[in-house]
Amino acid sequence: MMKINYIFLWRQNDWGLFKRRNEALLLELARRDSVESVLHIEPLTPKGIMGLIVRWWQARDDSVRRIYRLHFKKAFFRKPVLVEGEKKVFVHSIFVLYTWDRAIPRKVSNFLIRLQGKILNRVFLQSKKNIVLIAYPPAIYQTEVISALKHDVLLADLVDDVIARTRNRMLKSNYIEACKTILPKCTWIFSTSPALGEYRDYAGREVEYLPNGVDAPEHAGDFSKKHYENQGRKTAGYVGNINQLVDMDLLEYCLINCPQVDFILIGRIDRETTTRVKKILHQYKNCRYLGERRFTEIPGYLSSFDVLISFKKDDASTRGNESMKIYQYLLSGKPIVSLPLSPADRFNGLIYVASDKLQFAEYLKKAMDENNPVVRDKRIHAALENTWTKRADVVHHRVLQYFGISTSNTGN
Repeated sequence: MMKINYIFLWRQNDWGLFKRRNEALLLELARRDSVESVLHIEPLTPKGIMGLIVRWWQARDDSVRRIYRLHFKKAFFRKPVLVEGEKKVFVHSIFVLYTWDRAIPRKVSNFLIRLQGKILNRVFLQSKKNIVLIAYPPAIYQTEVISALKHDVLLADLVDDVIARTRNRMLKSNYIEACKTILPKCTWIFSTSPALGEYRDYAGREVEYLPNGVDAPEHAGDFSKKHYENQGRKTAGYVGNINQLVDMDLLEYCLINCPQVDFILIGRIDRETTTRVKKILHQYKNCRYLGERRFTEIPGYLSSFDVLISFKKDDASTRGNESMKIYQYLLSGKPIVSLPLSPADRFNGLIYVASDKLQFAEYLKKAMDENNPVVRDKRIHAALENTWTKRADVVHHRVLQYFGISTSNTGN
């Protein structure tokens, strides 16, 4: 049987921590009999190495520390590293020496990127055929590594409108140039949001909408476990990055107006938001931060909370976003209160979608009193209609057709 080899070019160094769209798709593809291997590549800068050391040192959760150890391996091993528990999934880092615009350092960095790509060709890809390269632009290193890596077809998967939210003019210009270089070479381009259809101006072709999804139940984790004891109080749980995209004013308003509810936060806090979060935790006794947790433990936390909340802003800063946590929230069956960021706005009647902080607090109180098994089952059903299995089917079937492989007996 002719088999496919996938290479994913991600734009951040965060394998195994959050299970973003790129990881979810590649893990699903790796389960197909018609797939020989999946290689996941991430960029790593000198600053990134220092950050990796700091986060490993600060991590208290054993599963998180294991992932950081894998990051060290993929950073310093010449050959891609097989992911623990997987038979086909490999991870690797491309070292990016320099990301700014000084000509000589940039040329040296680009030379090193291409050299690493050629080494991968020799140590990993030499005997492989039917290689599908899936890029996640914009990322500065991708143009160079794409030019060096062996592949038969190039696809792009657009996640969030990174260009629109980039404020640094030079970096924004580089991102635009990267898209203008990479996207016209792609056979197909997918995106998380219809708003990203505007990237057709860079690509010279249409951008297809492929929403996010959720793991099928057999891979979604154990929702029967409870990782948090509420000590007799009502709880509202948030899981996700805590950064400038979240509405901290809304959180503080709810803390004041819902003193009977404990607000539990899980996720990585970025540098710009740390001071605000520390102030809120010190000032309000009904707000607790549990730190960073691996995605494998998240179902056990979701099942512990009474209501699940999402308070990412619905404005220009989140343009092109589609929140993966909403799909996972739905799979838990729990009541959900969210701002109208996609896909919450598409699940009318299943999610309490608030237009502002006043309505958010009002809906939160209403959700706390919800006791409707029918709505719970509808939420779970809605999640199952949006699994990563279905999303991967779209990509893989198109790839098989490209190579002229029948989809009838390929283990899809």
